[in-house]
Amino acid sequence: MWSLALASLGFACGEPSARSLPKLCAECLPEPLETDYFGGAPGGEPPRLRWPVSADVFREAARSGKVLILENASAGALKGWSCEKLAQEFPEAKMRREYDWVKNPEDRNLQTMGTASWAETTIAGEDASERLAQDENAPPFAPFYWGVREHYKGDLGSQKVVRRVRELITQSVPEFMDDRNGASLFDNAEFWLGAKGTGARAHMDSHCISTLSVVLHGARRWRIGPVPRLPKGAGRSGDDEVVFDDGVAYKLGWKPMFEFTVREGEAVLFPPGWIHETLNTAEGCTVALTTQFDFPPPVRYFRSYYNRLRRVGDLNACWRQMMSWPGKLPKDPHAVSKTAEQIFEKRAGTWTAEELDFYDLDEDGTVSKAEFLDTFAAWAATERAIRKEKKRRMPKCDVRWDDKGMPDEL
Repeated sequence: MWSLALASLGFACGEPSARSLPKLCAECLPEPLETDYFGGAPGGEPPRLRWPVSADVFREAARSGKVLILENASAGALKGWSCEKLAQEFPEAKMRREYDWVKNPEDRNLQTMGTASWAETTIAGEDASERLAQDENAPPFAPFYWGVREHYKGDLGSQKVVRRVRELITQSVPEFMDDRNGASLFDNAEFWLGAKGTGARAHMDSHCISTLSVVLHGARRWRIGPVPRLPKGAGRSGDDEVVFDDGVAYKLGWKPMFEFTVREGEAVLFPPGWIHETLNTAEGCTVALTTQFDFPPPVRYFRSYYNRLRRVGDLNACWRQMMSWPGKLPKDPHAVSKTAEQIFEKRAGTWTAEELDFYDLDEDGTVSKAEFLDTFAAWAATERAIRKEKKRRMPKCDVRWDDKGMPDEL
């Protein structure tokens, strides 16, 4: 039933129906064409889940790392909270203006939330003119950032403020989401606030779990696109290398896959690694809560785009986990088939949820022997091919996502 619901939204529910991009090697894992896998209207909206949102459909979409617009996502304790409401409730809380590297090089929280004039100010951040020259649609002004996720540093607000925010967020878990996510929604929470024209520039985060960004008040324009393609010979990032920091996507001529507006009460769901940009478009001050959640992890997405996700340095923190799901890579490449046979005979029927999602290609809830043997062999070949790629500070990324494919190698 859920697969029919997802199919009606315009994206493929399994690998067989999606066209593939050139593989990293003949035996490697395939990468589905982005337009087939994610669906939606390229240049417009991603698929939209209209209210009421089914918990089953949301769970399956999240397991596959889909990009969605979700309606009525702010129902709960934080529904409708405005900049003025935040200032009234947390006058002593402190936040910071983004892109303020010269005046605030250590990213200290210098702005008191109770000083309400901040909600109307529009100040260009550092390098704003350069970013606008690179992309005229980039946000011209810097937003404010209240990083609840940084509460352990002690400069966010009093412990009373932290406890109250934790309470509000855990009481605002959307109905379509697993209740266990209350803790992770708080642990990863960021409030993005600002007047019309403020917004976050295009960048890639290092999160290993999916993001949910809810507009509590106002409206935001989103521009968002997948992790860039990495053909054979494009290289790979070294450990701890950040590739898509501020301005890099614009410099490379980034073209987002989706461009759309999210209004009050709506949310955007997207998986790790997606390059994204926001712009507050409503009159007055817009408030958005952006956070990540643990359940379910997007393992199917990591398998589907293993080649590029395992090679871009921004997701370095995810690599060890990615490699743990399929198993241990045999030292002898000629022993892959034998090793896979042994693992399947030992583990069949006792898969973890993550292992199931990695190997269950047809998404029928079971892992057949053929699925396991074929996928294990393809993963092992992919991992070896990745390790043969030269380490580069800047891999030769292909920022296109169109139907024209890409060269087999560079």
